[in-house]
Amino acid sequence: FMFKPKAYKSMLAASVLTAVMGTGSVVFAAKVQVGYTPDLNNTITTSAATTNDATTTQAVYNADAATPATTQDETDAAILAARGDTTISSDGTVVKGSDGTVTVNNAALKTDDKQVKMVSKTTGGTDLDKAAENGQTQAVTTVEAQYVTAANAESINPYVGKLITGLSISGVTAEQQAQLLPILSEKIGDAVSVDGVFKDVTNLGNTGYFSEVNPVFTSVPEGVKLDFAVTVNPITTGVSFEGNTVYTSEVLTKFMDLQPGQVLNSVYVGQKVQGINAAYARDGYMLAHVDGIRVDDQGVLHVHIVEGIVEDIIPAGNKKTRDKVITREFVQKKGKPFNKFLVRRSVERVYNLGFFDDVNVRMLPGDQDPNNVIIEIDVLEHKTGTITLGAGYSESDSLMGIIEFGEDNFRGTGDKFKVHWEIGGKKKYKNYQISYLKPWIDSKGTSLGFSFFNREDEYTDYNEDGNEVAEYNKKSRGFNISFGRQTGEYTRDYLTLESRKDTYKWDSDDSSGYRYDTDAISNTTGSGNDWNNTNPSTGGSWNFASNNYVKNNFGRINSITWQKVYDSRDNIYDPTRGRRISYTAQWAGHGLGGDFDFYKFTAEARMYKKLGAKNVLAFRARGGFIQGDAPYSQLFTLGGADSLRGYEDDQFRGKYMYNATLEFRFPIVKKVSGVLFTDIGDAWDAPNVTWYNSKKTFNYGVGAGVRITTPIGPVKLDYGVGKHKNKFHFSFGTQF
Repeated sequence: FMFKPKAYKSMLAASVLTAVMGTGSVVFAAKVQVGYTPDLNNTITTSAATTNDATTTQAVYNADAATPATTQDETDAAILAARGDTTISSDGTVVKGSDGTVTVNNAALKTDDKQVKMVSKTTGGTDLDKAAENGQTQAVTTVEAQYVTAANAESINPYVGKLITGLSISGVTAEQQAQLLPILSEKIGDAVSVDGVFKDVTNLGNTGYFSEVNPVFTSVPEGVKLDFAVTVNPITTGVSFEGNTVYTSEVLTKFMDLQPGQVLNSVYVGQKVQGINAAYARDGYMLAHVDGIRVDDQGVLHVHIVEGIVEDIIPAGNKKTRDKVITREFVQKKGKPFNKFLVRRSVERVYNLGFFDDVNVRMLPGDQDPNNVIIEIDVLEHKTGTITLGAGYSESDSLMGIIEFGEDNFRGTGDKFKVHWEIGGKKKYKNYQISYLKPWIDSKGTSLGFSFFNREDEYTDYNEDGNEVAEYNKKSRGFNISFGRQTGEYTRDYLTLESRKDTYKWDSDDSSGYRYDTDAISNTTGSGNDWNNTNPSTGGSWNFASNNYVKNNFGRINSITWQKVYDSRDNIYDPTRGRRISYTAQWAGHGLGGDFDFYKFTAEARMYKKLGAKNVLAFRARGGFIQGDAPYSQLFTLGGADSLRGYEDDQFRGKYMYNATLEFRFPIVKKVSGVLFTDIGDAWDAPNVTWYNSKKTFNYGVGAGVRITTPIGPVKLDYGVGKHKNKFHFSFGTQF
């Protein structure tokens, strides 16, 4: 039993644990305050106040908004790595200040001083911390040093002013007394004072080694002898933990670092308790805390931990959407400790379903245990179905009709269903597309989707200078089946099987209607040129039939495509933070029954960073290449509203492609935002397309635009300044 405490490590400032002497054992009671704390955006804060009774150090810790450890090994390593470098005092002994105040536990705090913030974005501007105003938020443990003492002003007053002729500490050895006497503020020859006695009782109590400190006065002719009778804490033989599931007992024991055979130090134990609480908070377990500590007759320290179990997850406000569609998106599970990171991610996943205008979380006290919590997820649904009826008439096509039905939350199951049908016209158009996606076919989030399509569309082709070179009709018919599987919280793999056939015909006026345009086409010489006649550059024929262009570009494509996607965006429709990274590999071959053999590889990265309260910096970079003889329809395309603004749609084509976009996004008014952008990129090497220059070029565009949220979906309007011309771009859909 030595009073010179060794240096030790702790995550928080020194704190004092209440020590109360019981029959046959010492009971340590931690004062736990579970309160409503809506503002959690603070750094680690400590405050200490010296009183006549005790020195109280209160520490509040708010966890870093980093992703918590996911495995037991990572979690255990995290608590040990966070032990810090705090010591009791600079020289390893008690410290006496210049003002005569003696402190033991008020050590210099060494922690990470970066500002720790939790930004738990739900939707509609409500963050998780604000939602917590309606329920339990964070357990704040205040540990106070209280030891039994009989000292009071009434018992000291009879001796006030008398000369202290002797000063001693009983209940300890002579060697221990020699170490303790220097921390007393009163000395032999001083006059007794109430404040001086109280201060010395506090100084002895704050060493952490005693459960009882009592001043005893003995009158002598010259004055009084002052003795401090102390009761030493028991010797510890080990430590045991109860209620812990996040951290193993082995790692907590190592963190406590109690040496068997040594006298229990309540100051040291209090700091370790605060360290455990801080570790839980840092990893997102904001309701977890040490609930009680006791020492049994055998000297074993029992530490009871309450982890704040989630008793239930209850959806509210969903009239159409089934409960399981919401709860299956929760990565925070029932029966597990509440974790704010998991809840925040769960809220993001629910909102990203696309069925809700707003998603909020309320935390209610548990029914089974007040330390537990019930999560109520409150949603505001919006309409997810669309019906489109349309008709049109033209001299070339006569009367046509359009019918479309779409539902993104079919019968409240979360399934997506769409039917599009066009019929009529002189050319007997029968365009249709039928698609269905079931996002959960098992408990592991495996998705299954299919699509059947028969499309006939008009296309316009441009050369590398943006001049129109062709207008034609293309007919595509086929189907695809896609499987998706979640391989991690932010990762999914997709496998798609597709069979399609593209056909082009160029009969000038017959009823089939599939032809290359025979109208005059502008060219580099400025003269007119029919599509099937003379190549103005060579004087030779551009006839697709005689040059095997149709054979080389149009036919059946059977392919298998694999894609891996990492997506940590907070909001897939309007992201403000996170990343989306994808890798795609497609193989089409004769071995699959198709007419073409080629491999197509694509990689893309998107990153988002919030600047200030509402502005966002968004970046996208992608690239790809093709090996083999890919047909015309499978070449990379670049140009237009979604890739290279200031240029025509799909102006550039080729077997190689790169593209990058940087956008600064800012709000203007409600439902209207602005964007400043710059795009670069190119697609090149198109050997089967004679009007393209196959050389690689550097193309750029800069400009500005607006985004408007409308009842029929987001609308984008951009003005881009390209290398050769400027262009307005109008489109529907969300941003990248």
